[in-house]
Amino acid sequence: MRRFSTAALLGVCTLSGALFSATAQAETRIRIPAKVCDVTAYGADGERQQIQLNTAPIQKAIDDCAAAGGGTVHFPAGHYLTDPIFLKSNIRLQLDRGAFLIASTTESSYRASAETKYAEAENGWLPFISVANAENVALAGEGTIDGQGAVWWERWRQNVRDNPAKRRSTDRPRLIYIKASQNVLVEGLTITNSPSFHVVMRYSEDVDVTRTRIVSPPFAPHTDAIDPIDSRRIRITHNFIDNNDDHVAIKAEKADPRFPEGVTHDIYIAHNTIKGGRGISIGSESAGGVSKVLVEHNSFEGSMYGLRIKSPRGKAGKVSDITYRDIKMHDVGVPLVFSGYYTGAPEEREALTKALADGSFLVGDQIYPPDSDPAQPFNAVKTPHFSNVTVSRVVSTGRSKAAGYIVGVPEALMKNVVFDKVKIEARQGLLVRNAALIDKGLQVKAKEGPALILQKDGTIGK
Repeated sequence: MRRFSTAALLGVCTLSGALFSATAQAETRIRIPAKVCDVTAYGADGERQQIQLNTAPIQKAIDDCAAAGGGTVHFPAGHYLTDPIFLKSNIRLQLDRGAFLIASTTESSYRASAETKYAEAENGWLPFISVANAENVALAGEGTIDGQGAVWWERWRQNVRDNPAKRRSTDRPRLIYIKASQNVLVEGLTITNSPSFHVVMRYSEDVDVTRTRIVSPPFAPHTDAIDPIDSRRIRITHNFIDNNDDHVAIKAEKADPRFPEGVTHDIYIAHNTIKGGRGISIGSESAGGVSKVLVEHNSFEGSMYGLRIKSPRGKAGKVSDITYRDIKMHDVGVPLVFSGYYTGAPEEREALTKALADGSFLVGDQIYPPDSDPAQPFNAVKTPHFSNVTVSRVVSTGRSKAAGYIVGVPEALMKNVVFDKVKIEARQGLLVRNAALIDKGLQVKAKEGPALILQKDGTIGK
């Protein structure tokens, strides 16, 4: 029987900082029974030139291990092609170095059916790996999970060619989907080439994603790395992320009276190395409320955005008690975007020219109205209202297009946005509208124009 180290059988991750509750700071421990189910013993074939699917033997190994009370489903080095698989409680999926778990690209295999309804994938698609209604689950090792996303990306491109309105669609399978589950560890793996989002958790608690490498090419559409949705006590630490959309997208889609502080809270994101992609984000959905987020000790290089809150009217709610600290950025396109506007610009050149005629402007592929935009009626689960946001000891150097955009909506000004020992250099300065900033040490060095661009109801106090 293969022996695994104590570290391999026990995943521990601890939150730090006074921002979080005692519950959130507690250690999350993944304890897996000693039983080992080697997939090759069940008939899985890891030969490099393998053609046949390994779905049945892999799922059989998972099911047998679970029926025995749990254990490790072991993948020795090799290439294992499979359709979607379903993990269960007390199971550790262990990929050795040189082991590749490869997603098939047969579209029909990912279509949800009555038998697989419990996985409840988004947009009718099954994910490649499901962790649904489970607890005490780990996906770990030094191997690779490869979603073979190129086939799906080209499918998306053809759909957009046929209908440009589908450009922002994520109508494709997720790679790893954790739903209604507790105590889940994702550790050490390379996770790559997802058809869409790489790691998604929904309605889940106590999930750790640590020491992974999550990568997709810069031309891979909508390939978010890690998305906590309506989830609590999530820790994202010591990862390397290089993708073509949000590095992290924290979302709260629907309010729930059981969670008055927000359906998504106690999120810790630390010690990550961030390359290409669109930033550590909150939104675009925040209607259910987001609170108690701590982002610290991360480094960014060459990403499109750095730190973002991006919830628009209609999908937004309360976002509060957010702290960003001890962060270094270099050559980040726009280091800071905190905005109550998040609307995609028109695709057609003529329509875009018309949309910009009233003084609106573009940030990336998003369009912002002029500061004459009128106030609308306030709605607690539709109006973006952000408060108590602290940016501390953040340094951004190199080639940035703009220092940032701090833009609230006129019906709910951003309140108590604190900048403490923040230094940013960029071509253009920091634009502030419908927001009250507190300056405890903000230095913006703009190569063109003013360092601070104050528009309607944009204030900076001490």
